[in-house]
This record gives sequence, C-alpha cells and structure tokens, in this order.
Amino acid sequence: MLLPAALPAAPKAATPPASAQAAKAKGVWIDVRSPEEFSQGHLQGAINIPADQIGAKISSISPDKQAPIHLYCRSGRRAEAALQTLKQLGYNNVTNHGGYEDLRKQGLR
Repeated sequence: MLLPAALPAAPKAATPPASAQAAKAKGVWIDVRSPEEFSQGHLQGAINIPADQIGAKISSISPDKQAPIHLYCRSGRRAEAALQTLKQLGYNNVTNHGGYEDLRKQGLR
C-alpha cells in the first residue's frame, strides 16, 4: 500500500529537479529579473541582481570566483546573458537554471 504513494515522487527524483534541489543546498542563488518581477515572487534565499547590473555587483556578493553561483530569470535568457558576463569576469562555477516558474514546478521554493 505504500508503493502507490511513493510512485508520484519517483519521477521527480529521477529528473532535473533532484539535481536542482541538491544545488539549492549550496552556493548563492541570484534572480536576475527586474526588482518588480522579484517582488512578485522568488526562490527563498535568492538575492536580486538584475542581469544588466551583475558585472558591477557580483564581487560584493561572491568575491570567490570558484564559489557556486546559481542564476535564474523568467525564461533563462537573461540568466544566460548574466552567466556569460560572469564567465568573462573569471567566475567558473556558474549555472543557468532557467526560469523561475519552471524551478517552482520542479519543487524549488
């Protein structure tokens, strides 16, 4: 009788949400959307640095260029632009996690 209750959770454990959930446990999460978008909802513990400001503000948030940095926005497009900026600045451990709503659907809060 316990098996059916476990079945809905099994697909989640085998898909990217599991890796995203594991990543959420460490590193800094940066929401690169606008402050207005951020105020309408964001991942718990995430900080807001708009994509066009990431280059100027990242060193005060994460001076260690090897530390894990996790980016997201609405669709992943701005997060990708921010990732490229960070790579140009020498940050090597940066991940674009895509869009906020997709992350929420994967179980991240």
